[in-house]
Amino acid sequence: MAYPSNTMLITIYVHHMQLDELYDFLNNRIEDTPAYWYSENDVPYSITGGYAAVHLEYSQYCKIRQARSWNDPLTKI
Repeated sequence: MAYPSNTMLITIYVHHMQLDELYDFLNNRIEDTPAYWYSENDVPYSITGGYAAVHLEYSQYCKIRQARSWNDPLTKI
Protein backbone atom coordinates (compact mmCIF):
# COMPACT_ATOMS: atom_id res chain seq x y z
CA MET A 1 0.00 0.00 0.00
CA ALA A 2 1.38 3.38 -0.95
CA TYR A 3 1.39 6.24 1.51
CA PRO A 4 0.24 9.72 0.48
CA SER A 5 2.89 12.38 0.04
CA ASN A 6 3.00 14.99 2.78
CA THR A 7 4.85 17.44 0.57
CA MET A 8 3.15 20.82 0.52
CA LEU A 9 3.56 22.76 -2.69
CA ILE A 10 3.36 26.55 -2.92
CA THR A 11 2.74 28.22 -6.28
CA ILE A 12 4.46 31.51 -7.02
CA TYR A 13 4.60 33.53 -10.22
CA VAL A 14 7.93 34.71 -11.61
CA HIS A 15 8.86 36.69 -14.71
CA HIS A 16 9.69 34.12 -17.39
CA MET A 17 13.17 35.58 -17.94
CA GLN A 18 14.02 35.08 -14.24
CA LEU A 19 13.37 31.35 -13.97
CA ASP A 20 17.10 30.59 -14.25
CA GLU A 21 17.80 33.22 -11.59
CA LEU A 22 15.28 31.54 -9.27
CA TYR A 23 16.90 28.15 -9.89
CA ASP A 24 20.36 29.61 -9.18
CA PHE A 25 19.10 31.16 -5.94
CA LEU A 26 17.57 27.89 -4.75
CA ASN A 27 20.88 26.12 -5.47
CA ASN A 28 22.97 28.73 -3.62
CA ARG A 29 24.68 30.08 -6.74
CA ILE A 30 23.48 33.66 -6.20
CA GLU A 31 22.33 35.61 -3.14
CA ASP A 32 19.41 37.63 -4.53
CA THR A 33 16.07 36.12 -5.36
CA PRO A 34 13.90 37.48 -8.17
CA ALA A 35 10.59 39.18 -7.50
CA TYR A 36 7.64 36.83 -7.14
CA TRP A 37 3.89 37.00 -6.63
CA TYR A 38 1.30 34.67 -5.08
CA SER A 39 -1.41 35.28 -7.65
CA GLU A 40 -1.38 36.05 -11.33
CA ASN A 41 -3.75 38.91 -10.51
CA ASP A 42 -0.97 40.52 -8.42
CA VAL A 43 1.60 40.44 -11.23
CA PRO A 44 2.11 44.08 -12.31
CA TYR A 45 1.19 45.15 -15.81
CA SER A 46 4.82 46.21 -16.31
CA ILE A 47 5.79 42.53 -16.60
CA THR A 48 6.16 42.20 -20.35
CA GLY A 49 6.67 38.93 -22.14
CA GLY A 50 4.84 36.90 -19.52
CA TYR A 51 5.39 35.06 -16.29
CA ALA A 52 5.48 31.46 -15.20
CA ALA A 53 3.81 29.58 -12.37
CA VAL A 54 6.43 27.77 -10.29
CA HIS A 55 5.48 25.08 -7.78
CA LEU A 56 7.91 24.92 -4.84
CA GLU A 57 8.19 22.63 -1.88
CA TYR A 58 7.59 24.44 1.39
CA SER A 59 11.28 24.35 2.36
CA GLN A 60 12.25 26.06 -0.92
CA TYR A 61 9.50 28.62 -0.45
CA CYS A 62 10.77 29.39 3.07
CA LYS A 63 14.23 30.08 1.66
CA ILE A 64 12.80 32.54 -0.86
CA ARG A 65 10.57 34.17 1.73
CA GLN A 66 13.52 34.77 4.06
CA ALA A 67 15.34 36.63 1.29
CA ARG A 68 12.44 38.69 -0.08
CA SER A 69 8.81 39.24 0.71
CA TRP A 70 6.38 39.12 -2.18
CA ASN A 71 5.51 42.80 -1.69
CA ASP A 72 9.04 44.20 -1.36
CA PRO A 73 9.68 47.04 -3.79
CA LEU A 74 11.02 45.85 -7.12
CA THR A 75 14.62 46.78 -7.72
CA LYS A 76 15.02 44.97 -10.99
CA ILE A 77 12.95 43.44 -13.76
